[in-house]
Amino acid sequence: MGGLSNWTAQVRAIKRMTLPTLPRRRRTMGEVWGVSVVRDEKDVLEAAVKHLFDQGIAHVLIADNRSTDGTREHLLEWAAADARVHVALDEEPAHIQSQKMTWLAHCAWRAGADWIVPFDADEFWFAPEGSVAERLRLERSAGVVHASFHHMVPVVAAPADLSVADFMLDCTSSFPGKVALRSHPLAWVGPGNHAAARVGGESVGLAIAHAQYRSPAQVARKVRQGTAAARLTGKDLDWFSPHWAAASGLSDAEIQDVWDRISAGLPDDRIQFRAAGPMLRLRPLTWATWDPDGEIARAQGGSPRA
Repeated sequence: MGGLSNWTAQVRAIKRMTLPTLPRRRRTMGEVWGVSVVRDEKDVLEAAVKHLFDQGIAHVLIADNRSTDGTREHLLEWAAADARVHVALDEEPAHIQSQKMTWLAHCAWRAGADWIVPFDADEFWFAPEGSVAERLRLERSAGVVHASFHHMVPVVAAPADLSVADFMLDCTSSFPGKVALRSHPLAWVGPGNHAAARVGGESVGLAIAHAQYRSPAQVARKVRQGTAAARLTGKDLDWFSPHWAAASGLSDAEIQDVWDRISAGLPDDRIQFRAAGPMLRLRPLTWATWDPDGEIARAQGGSPRA
């Protein structure tokens, strides 16, 4: 595949990231931190972080990667007013996400985190009962907890209030899902946060509603910026980011047509949006727990939670 070696990429990720002043204390049993790398996600990031706080996450460490839409400025203002928000400045243009997230997870461990939730700005994490933090605290032996991963698209582009917006949500989890991990000085976070390596077993029990696409303009920006950043790694895009590469050459009119399809719950191969289904019109960001009324379970042919 060529491109940057893992070690070279790790060094670049560390050298080109300026960290905030973080607590330095022993690991606090049960304390959960979220870590993330974001770029131009102002429309969704605040909602995702507030949701994490509602789910019992104690702190978030977010690296802003050269945002131009006001994301960085908003984060810095938020951090100045809220001691739970910590902002790093990431000036590395290449999409070496695994190395960046691994470094952030290490920094959170050093700051006292017991569990790490590596999240993207467009992800909303849930547990089937109680909060995400409560679910992780119940884990006695596993070092990695897997989350099912459900893509969703708002019915109306760029909704004014995401928290009450209607989404078309895919009841089928997209393989391989995402992970949370118990902190460790040598823990590794894999590309896309789809896997992690550390001592201990693995378990399941979390779920994510993923608002990856939110308007035609945001779709265009995401695939074009993502492809440009991926190319800087020198790796084969067919392996590294095929959905970005496939969509980056689409015209604005073609992207509008893509949006019309996916916001109606239909698949579109041009951006590799599968919509495996069943697709349900739901308001997931009003939930405190995953699928509280059992609608997804019934659509999948199962029984709702008692």
